[in-house]
Amino acid sequence: MVGTLAKTHESASTSYSNAASLDARMAIFEAMQAYRATPEEKERSLGLFLRGSLLARLLAVADIYRQIVDLPGMVFDVGTWRGQTAVLCENLRAIYEPLHLNRRIACFDTFSGYAGFSERDKATALHADGTYALEGPDYAQFLRDLLVMHEKSNALGHNNGKHRVIAGDCRETIPQFFTDNPGEFIALAFFDVNSYKPTLEAFDLIYDRLVPGGIIAFWQLTRDVIPAEGRVYAENILGKVSHRIRRAETYPGLCYIIKSVSAQT
Repeated sequence: MVGTLAKTHESASTSYSNAASLDARMAIFEAMQAYRATPEEKERSLGLFLRGSLLARLLAVADIYRQIVDLPGMVFDVGTWRGQTAVLCENLRAIYEPLHLNRRIACFDTFSGYAGFSERDKATALHADGTYALEGPDYAQFLRDLLVMHEKSNALGHNNGKHRVIAGDCRETIPQFFTDNPGEFIALAFFDVNSYKPTLEAFDLIYDRLVPGGIIAFWQLTRDVIPAEGRVYAENILGKVSHRIRRAETYPGLCYIIKSVSAQT
């Protein structure tokens, strides 16, 4: 093998790829690390090393984002982890609605790992309280600073600092956010919390503030390895909440519901 992947992330231990594909992945990674170019050339050459499966994720987020361009409201990223989806949404905002300076993004995460696993969940070595931990407050500040950097690099970059990165348990931080910001409502929310009770409580809070036609996207809805989102959907949304459901064309694991225009619940 060209290299080995650390077993601290499920992409290293849960894969549909064969050994040759995993070897090729490592070879691409090592080629990226060794690529000889100026920093400016490296930035402009990222497409050389972007694998198809990762590009599929980016295209899926873009496809969903385009559907809310004509809607007012915030973007929530619940379980943001490293914040890639939030950063993508800032740049998609700059591409598809560069004059919409009121499209604010709020990122929610403990930054110290998953929380809230209970008897309703299927805890594993990779998915349990405390796994996927980052550097806590230090990482939260890094993400705040990074979002501002992206804002400044985009059109009308002097209007920056509108996004929020909020550390803590989403069952506490989301209610507090709405207490502090009673006039805010939501056009799009991404979920990647992966434990049942936090997912359900956050969904109820966000759906009440979701505009008609707004979208809630679930990264793990149909994965039996991480059943929290699927169980919340089957037990509390399906047949009870007026909506349409779709899956992303390029990334089938990403599914999303669209709030019915006439929904009253």
